[in-house]
Amino acid sequence: MIMIELSQHPELTTLVAAVRQGEAVEIVEHGRPVVRCVSPPATLRDRLLALQRHFISPPYEGSEVLDQRRESERQI
Repeated sequence: MIMIELSQHPELTTLVAAVRQGEAVEIVEHGRPVVRCVSPPATLRDRLLALQRHFISPPYEGSEVLDQRRESERQI
């Protein structure tokens, strides 16, 4: 595997920014695709936290549920 340090190749900044935003970047040579760069998939932990947030109503101060949520987030 060849690793490239982004700070040593500022010309790649635009491509990396596009990939970070979720776009796929494809590099072609003579009209044929050579490289395809995509963002790595979200980790299982991130996906589970997003799913948990989707099913939980917004907390409000003074709610016992808020304290329970804080406890469960510390355990994850």
